[in-house]
Amino acid sequence: MSSSQAKITSSWISAFTCFAGSLILLLTTIALTTPLRAEDLPESITSVVIEGNETIPTSHILQKIVTQPGRPVTNRQLREDKRLLMNTRWFYSVTERFEQRGDGVALIFRVHERPIVRRVEFIGLKKVKLKEVESWTGLKVGAPFDHVANKEAERRIEQEYKEKGFFFAKVELVKGGSPADREVVFRIHEGAKVRVQERRFLFRTKSGNIAKPQLTSFLQRQSQDGSYGLSPSAARLKTKLETKEALFGFFGGLYKPETMQQDIVALKQYYRGLGFFDIDITAAPLFSEDRTSVRVDYTVSEGVPYKINSIQVTGNHVIPTEKLRENAELREGQYFNSLPLGKDVIAMREQYGERGHYFAKVVPVPKFSEKPGVVDIVFEIDEDRPRYVRNINPHLQGEHPHTMEIVPINLLQFEPGDLADPSKISRGRSRMAGSGILENVQMEVVPVDPGEVMNASSSRNFRGQSGAGYSPSWTQLFDNVSDTVSDNASTVQPKAARPIRHGHSLFNTTPLGMTATGTASPTMPSVATANSVLAEPLASTQFSTLATPPTPSIVQYAVSKPATLFGQTQESLLVSALPPVDDDVIIRGQSPGGSFYQPPPPGRGNAVLEGSPYNNQFQALPPGWVDINVSAAEGRTGRLMFGAGVNSDAGIVGSFVWDERNFNLFRPPTSFADIIDGRAWRGGGQRFRLEAAPGDQVSRYALSWTDPYFMYSDYSLSVSGFYFNRFYPDWDETRTGGRVAIGKQLTPEWSVNGAIRLEDVEIENPRAVTGGTTSVPELERVRGNNFLSTFRASATHDTRDSTLLPGEGHFMDLAYEQAFGDFNYPRLEAEGRQYFTMYNRPDGSGKHVLTLAGNLGWSGDDTPVFERYYAGGFQSFRGFAFRGITPRGADNISTGGTWQMLGTAEYRVPVTADDMIHLVAFSDFGTVEQEITADNFRVTVGLGLRVVVPAMGPVPLAFDFGFPIRSSADDDERIFSFYVGINR
Repeated sequence: MSSSQAKITSSWISAFTCFAGSLILLLTTIALTTPLRAEDLPESITSVVIEGNETIPTSHILQKIVTQPGRPVTNRQLREDKRLLMNTRWFYSVTERFEQRGDGVALIFRVHERPIVRRVEFIGLKKVKLKEVESWTGLKVGAPFDHVANKEAERRIEQEYKEKGFFFAKVELVKGGSPADREVVFRIHEGAKVRVQERRFLFRTKSGNIAKPQLTSFLQRQSQDGSYGLSPSAARLKTKLETKEALFGFFGGLYKPETMQQDIVALKQYYRGLGFFDIDITAAPLFSEDRTSVRVDYTVSEGVPYKINSIQVTGNHVIPTEKLRENAELREGQYFNSLPLGKDVIAMREQYGERGHYFAKVVPVPKFSEKPGVVDIVFEIDEDRPRYVRNINPHLQGEHPHTMEIVPINLLQFEPGDLADPSKISRGRSRMAGSGILENVQMEVVPVDPGEVMNASSSRNFRGQSGAGYSPSWTQLFDNVSDTVSDNASTVQPKAARPIRHGHSLFNTTPLGMTATGTASPTMPSVATANSVLAEPLASTQFSTLATPPTPSIVQYAVSKPATLFGQTQESLLVSALPPVDDDVIIRGQSPGGSFYQPPPPGRGNAVLEGSPYNNQFQALPPGWVDINVSAAEGRTGRLMFGAGVNSDAGIVGSFVWDERNFNLFRPPTSFADIIDGRAWRGGGQRFRLEAAPGDQVSRYALSWTDPYFMYSDYSLSVSGFYFNRFYPDWDETRTGGRVAIGKQLTPEWSVNGAIRLEDVEIENPRAVTGGTTSVPELERVRGNNFLSTFRASATHDTRDSTLLPGEGHFMDLAYEQAFGDFNYPRLEAEGRQYFTMYNRPDGSGKHVLTLAGNLGWSGDDTPVFERYYAGGFQSFRGFAFRGITPRGADNISTGGTWQMLGTAEYRVPVTADDMIHLVAFSDFGTVEQEITADNFRVTVGLGLRVVVPAMGPVPLAFDFGFPIRSSADDDERIFSFYVGINR
């Protein structure tokens, strides 16, 4: 045999030997790890034996084992025993076997122990509880020993100490850092808590000197180029800081260095929104000698305030530039400010939204030149095409939601066939989020491919629609409807077609994120960068209550220079034109019905032009469609509230309220499980409210039920019952009755209401009774029980920007009431309030608000004294006691008037940088008489305070001092009036 053949033979023999050895090892492993067959297991065992344990007592291990001597043994029991032993983390491995012994079969578990912690000690622990530190580390005697985890515990303890304000705390791992250790010992140097005693702003001037901090909200400050501009003061800047000062030097204000970097980012963004694009800010801590307090100095180099050199609009073809900019707030020559800029962007987007251009984009791009302090603003517009709503696909999260499917549909403000108006769609989302019925509201607006329009699903039932008649598929009702460049462009949009009834389910089973035809929703393309053609219309737009569209207080832009303006790198950021979620959104109705509008359907258009980089410059795009996917979870609609209040008119009043916002009067329980699971009386979108408000002067108990969409219409129905008791100075009054009201929201501003009121009014304990008779005939006439029935119709117009502290808009209410039955009289009332913002800081805060209000009322001669007009108190006429202004009869008993004329002028000014405290100056004037006259005209002037305390509820605390300068001899004056309330 040759040497080469010998080498080959030797190689084959070696390979065969390795293969045979591996096969034997594999078969042995399988034999050892494969569970014993049922016929191989012993019927019972005589003992359970533990082998391999060195530090853990056998008795502790046996406590974890299920299998017991004298009982049958199964593979399932063996697997469970091994799982329980491994879960203790005492062992690296556990194996089992059976062994025949003299007294029978023994079950043997062989364990490979992990090292065990024998002792844990924290040296120097004084200011933090031991249990809390142990929870940070998870270390305890008998736990597995891990030297790597011990080092991580060292870092964790020090980090937790710093989170608690012990900034200089140090932790040292004395024992436990070596694999050979079995004891874990930490040495802790706690130090003292460090609190922020002062936050100071230093402003660097042109010469490089540091200017002293100012206290005013905004001031004229010389910039580094020598020019002057409005700059925020230290007081205003402090409201933007995450770093807080300690209250009274001892409460809160813990020093955390990471918040200083957050402060710098927030301050720079705030300054850039005011036009200081070259802003530079540094922060430095200065600790006290004993290291218990720190002062944080923010050094601000404001740079040059930028002025607007020119404003241009590009990309607009549907709406001319003059129309887009006709009411613009930001003008050439003004200092740059993101607040009016954001308002202008919103106004432009609203104009496109009214025409159905849902995906129209308005991107303000600042462009900088070599000249410092000058910026050009270019509004880059991508108009997109007009679009209509095709399908609305609601989806309620959860396996078995209680809410009826019609409830989220009712909350929307639009229907299939309506123009896709972003404002209207946003209000629908806001109404859903603010209803209290649904939460985690997400809305996805998906454009429909032109080829899918013909495949639209059958139209669905929406409230207020007639099922009579026939119409072709409503996705075919529009065609050749395009926008033209005209100042009257808004007149060419068609009326929204109303879909007919087909009895299909109101809920689409298509998963969220899919179009109605089952194709996946297009992904969102990247937005355009600066100096590039604007991107194609966004494929989908998502709104969520967790990420509310921003208000235009600080706007972000696409920029070309510098590259990192507002912390973004050449990104084109859209300024949303959608208003924020408002918990007090008014429910409005849908547009009235009408005949179907039947232009031809939208076609595919010219694919070459539509796909060209020139967008729609040479051809008006035909209208398109969008599908709206709505997803929401059921909220916690039931609330149990307790509160208390005190004011100068009603004294002390308690409050107990049970409020259910997703009530269903027509879903009584059919089993006890319905009550336990919360299905009974729930899911209809109705509101049920039970209220008890006992007090020392006035008590009120009420029960009400409201259906905002009665019989699935645009009308609301409300039914209530009440019990009311009040101790007036001249008599005691008790009212028991009910009220039925029907209302409708015509537009977001206009609403109408009609109500019937039935009451039993009991007058007791009149003052000045002689011989069983009072000295005032009007009061004697109504002693005892009286039946009062009235019908009231009212119309309201409300444009206020806030219901608590409004700054703009007005509120007007006109009402007519007719009483019948025991009393027969008419009543006319008019109320109006107008709010003017006279001044505000450049960032929009610090509003100075002028309020003008008036109230006129006239009632017929047959009006009983308990329904007449009275004035006085903090809600009607300050400077006088509650009901202190009124005509009086014998013995100075108030009889009320049939004519009321009241007015108020009030000026509100913030006195703190965070707008939490306001000072008001006011004058109340007017009169209450038996006939239309102004003979006894009263006037007061005064000062007041409004304090907002978030922990006590949204209503500000009110304290007013009113001084009458003209009054009547019989009036009851009161200088001080107040209101304090707490609601939890």
